[in-house]
Parts: sequence; C-alpha cells; structure tokens
Amino acid sequence: MNVENIKREIGKVVKIDEDEFESIIKKFTMISLKKNEIWEEEGKISQWMGFVDKGMLRQYYTKNGNEFTDSFFSENDFIGNYISYLSKSPSTTITIALEPCELIVIPFRTIEELYITNPIVEEFSKKVGEFKIFEMNKRNASLLMDTPEERYYALVEQKPDLINRVPQYLIAQYLGIKPESLSRIRKRHLS
Repeated sequence: MNVENIKREIGKVVKIDEDEFESIIKKFTMISLKKNEIWEEEGKISQWMGFVDKGMLRQYYTKNGNEFTDSFFSENDFIGNYISYLSKSPSTTITIALEPCELIVIPFRTIEELYITNPIVEEFSKKVGEFKIFEMNKRNASLLMDTPEERYYALVEQKPDLINRVPQYLIAQYLGIKPESLSRIRKRHLS
C-alpha cells in the first residue's frame, strides 16, 4: 500500500510526525473497486471512511427511479458518510465507482478509538468535518443563487478533471440542469 498521498493530504490539515503517522496508518487497509461497483449502499448504516488513492466515485440519491448526483470524489479526496454512522441511521445515498478505484479505508469506530490514543486523529477529523460542512453549504448556496452557467464555470475551475472523466449527463445532473442545457453552455464556453 503506497501511503505517500494520504500522508501528504493529512499533513495539509494537521501537523503530524512520522511516528504518529506510522501508528495510525497501520489501522488502514487498501481496497479495490471495479467500475460500477458500489462502495456504500443506500439503506445501510455507513461504517467506513476512505481516501481515494486512485479513481473516481459518484455519490447520489434515488427517488422514484430517478438519480440525483450529489458529489464526485477523485484522487486525494476523503470519503464517507459520517452522518449515517453517527446517527446510526441508514444512508440515503449510494456511492459507486465511476472508474476502477483504489481506496485506503478505515472503520469509523477505529477512528473513534484512535481519538483516545492519538489526539491528532480527533483534530484531523474535526477539521475535515468542518471542511465538508463548508463545501456542502457552498454547494447549496450555489444551487439556490447561481445560474447554471455560473455553476458550470465554477466546476470547471474547481475540478477541471471531472469534465473529461465524467459522462455529460452526470455533470448536468450534478449542476441541476438538463443535458441539452449543459451542451449549450459548453458550446458557449468553447467559443
């Protein structure tokens, strides 16, 4: 298991020395997902936190047979439905691999156990949680106040790799627009 990427990303959030990192990383395991393999299922209580070392995943809701894309996760993103775990309530989302993926994963309960022996883990968890709340708030505000074109340009700026790696209809779904509208926006963008 190559841990350099996760070590670098943790280091961006908290100051961690080599011994602390080594004691924590031993609790992680590596898993591989095939394209279209589900990582987290709707209706089940989430148990795992992961780090995307390779690949891309999509998190989405379903209602009446329709899908609604909530998030995309790619290399160096932390992923996991901590709200489901904390509340002991079934997840309302599905997380699926859009491409073959390699994830470095750890059970949420192990993270909580590490809070006692490694206070840096609790600090890291708190900061990542705060970041996720910030991102969720920013996305909600954008869906309410920005035009579809503004949302598209923000996505291109923030996650340019998505445009070439994710099917158009899923990008449109994420932006809250119809695929035809996305095509028109992209044509104007390329002009």
